[in-house]
Amino acid sequence: MDVEEVKGLVQKPLAETAWQEQVTAVVRLLAAFAGGDPRQISGAAGEDDTLTLHLRGLWPRAIAQGVPLALGETVVQPHGPRPGQAADRLLRGILNSYVLALRDLTKLPQALYPRWRDIRQIQNQLLALQALLHQWRLDADAAPVRATLYGPVAAGTLHALQAGGVKVTQAKLAKPWAHGFLGDLPMPPIVVGVRSQGGKAGSGQQQEVLARAKHLASRQFARTRSAALSRGERPVLYGKTAVTDFTAFDLEFSSGNAREGMFITEIGAVKVRANHITDTFNAFVQVPARRHLNVYSQRVTGIHEDTLSRYGLPANIAIRQFIDFIGEDSLLGFSMHGGDLPVLRRQFNLYPQPYRLIDVAQLAKQAGPMPGSPEVSLTTYRHYLGLSLLAHGAVYDAVTTYALYAYLQEQARDPEALVAEFDQVFRATSLKDGDIN
Repeated sequence: MDVEEVKGLVQKPLAETAWQEQVTAVVRLLAAFAGGDPRQISGAAGEDDTLTLHLRGLWPRAIAQGVPLALGETVVQPHGPRPGQAADRLLRGILNSYVLALRDLTKLPQALYPRWRDIRQIQNQLLALQALLHQWRLDADAAPVRATLYGPVAAGTLHALQAGGVKVTQAKLAKPWAHGFLGDLPMPPIVVGVRSQGGKAGSGQQQEVLARAKHLASRQFARTRSAALSRGERPVLYGKTAVTDFTAFDLEFSSGNAREGMFITEIGAVKVRANHITDTFNAFVQVPARRHLNVYSQRVTGIHEDTLSRYGLPANIAIRQFIDFIGEDSLLGFSMHGGDLPVLRRQFNLYPQPYRLIDVAQLAKQAGPMPGSPEVSLTTYRHYLGLSLLAHGAVYDAVTTYALYAYLQEQARDPEALVAEFDQVFRATSLKDGDIN
């Protein structure tokens, strides 16, 4: 099949009427180009200018024509194209919505777990088509698009990428966590552009934050001689060697405009020895003078300014206690470059010691356990690992960071046993009366 012919057809402007038939035809063309089965592509126009596509034919041919797979194949495009919009622009949104659905295994049903390699081949096929559509939009002298595909890749996928000029890197894929497949059967249709509206703390989380803040014990730790965090600017050099004894941590913080600033509101950490939690640290932190806790941070975390005023520690005391709690441990966090490290730098001029810091998000990106999804959030991993913990609580997110690290080291903990262990240690070490009820 001639590449320039395919390129020309996918970039042809869509008609104002009967655009659904044109998009369906282009999808069939792409299926044929990438080794799919165009006969299994169908589209149905709705009365409200929608398009319902059945995309089984985009899957690698052996999977599309083989033993039936309990994977949803229906994608709904809820509105028509803009005037003069080309087919590939619409298709990139359709493909992206499907890729996002496959990326999060917590949205896939348990019945799909035995065929995870087939799922990955399908996702790699769709990622390849996205890369091709992007490549064909570039100028002739532009650098080629590069695509990283995790796990098994169908021969037709590789052939299409080579013919289309995309540079591909194949990476190893970690076997997924069986407990992480939490979706329902039958799978619901995927609607283009519709995303989860989660991320806000409910009244239950706000009440839990207040109760926990009221009952935290006052603790003292021996002054460390070799802190993992210390003052003075230096490059961030991550550790790469697996560790068995470490502290996993997380920060909640407020960031906003000049009036609100960027400052820590909660610090949470768990100390791990031989794959078991042995100690915990949790502190709420007062708002700095002449600063204001923004509404978004309160909404997401359930931490309110009044709670910090009544039960928070002064920032310099909280950070000193945290550093001493870490001691000489390696320090594990999740995607720290985007928030935790900047706030430590801006508020306290603290930088990690070379090679004492391990970013578990980077390890997850390399292994692709979701699979192959570097943008996956810690909240999603919490669901994936089956942990019944609140989101956006620093001490709970520290537990999730540890659980994810254990999983990546092929030492995954049973989620119920891990939560029970944390609860027991937390009550014994961090609560003044052993309870927050």
